[in-house]
Amino acid sequence: MYKIVVDRTHTLIRLDVTGMLTAAVADQLAGDMIARVMEAQLESYVLIIDISRCPVQSQDIIGLIGGHLTKMKRARGVAIVTGSTLVRVQLRRIFDQPFTRFVATHAEALDWLLAAKEPAALCA
Repeated sequence: MYKIVVDRTHTLIRLDVTGMLTAAVADQLAGDMIARVMEAQLESYVLIIDISRCPVQSQDIIGLIGGHLTKMKRARGVAIVTGSTLVRVQLRRIFDQPFTRFVATHAEALDWLLAAKEPAALCA
């Protein structure tokens, strides 16, 4: 359902999520993210969340994820990869920080997070 990869060189965390999330999986994902940041000893980081292979989630799960976001204090940039307009609309409610962008590809996410190049079509 999810995979977390830490790139210490770029202080980048990539989170790939697939399928429908349950409350238990969302809680585990949040705990695993926090643990990986602590293990990597990152003072701050940029985050790519690839949800391009996720369907629209239930409102309960979106609310739960929103609650977990308050624990992610060290993120200085978040790029959310999704091609779905409906998923973007759903997630804009909880990812409303000024350092968040919605992008169509992983390459666009890297361009924005590492080179400060604004994404063309899906800017938040």
